[in-house]
Amino acid sequence: MQAEGWRHDGDGPAYPPEPWVLRGNFAVGVFLVPLRDLPAEVRTQLPVGSRPLVLAGCAVVGVAAVQYTPGGVLAYDELLVALPVVHRARLAVTIPQIWVSSPASRAGGRALWGIPKELMNAHRRSTGRRLQALYRGGDRTILAETSVSVRRSIPGTWSLPLPTVQRVGEAASDPSTFIRSSNSVRGRLHLAQTQWTFGPSLSWLQGRRPVLGAAITQARVVFGARVER
Repeated sequence: MQAEGWRHDGDGPAYPPEPWVLRGNFAVGVFLVPLRDLPAEVRTQLPVGSRPLVLAGCAVVGVAAVQYTPGGVLAYDELLVALPVVHRARLAVTIPQIWVSSPASRAGGRALWGIPKELMNAHRRSTGRRLQALYRGGDRTILAETSVSVRRSIPGTWSLPLPTVQRVGEAASDPSTFIRSSNSVRGRLHLAQTQWTFGPSLSWLQGRRPVLGAAITQARVVFGARVER
């Protein structure tokens, strides 16, 4: 059901106004990727003047499988790549590749925050502390498959800042063409073992093993609390 205040851009689907308050669960794998192996489609998404966060000569790359559950403004599945960057002397995350199962999320993510969301289909199976998920693009091509096993829960509830900065516009050299958004995630944190297999769109990650796996459950996400355009 569409709520009051949802926005339309042209003939596209309506989407909620910012900020979005979402509920859900995250499974995250962290990879170290040599800078030379970052593909053009990732590099071209970086805002002008930003640089990837580097550890031991490698870019730090996060891959997240997210299920946003009922109780927030939208409920849908999401698969994303997150690249921590330094932009104007501040640490943030750029999302160069992302797929969602909701047309409203796709439209809103693009219009509000410059996040290049595409559509996908998700198939998930959860049994206790284990998750298996398969993600396919609109043409049925496999995007990724993951298996997640929670190993240890960290006591308490954790609040994590998740600022994003996204490149927008067509001017390749204009440093003002970006959107910065202040966001946060609050939930239960767990160490996890994550295994990933990637399809053609994410082939630059195929064969790499995550150096860290984690899960966040019972999460409350606030996206777009403060936005700089």
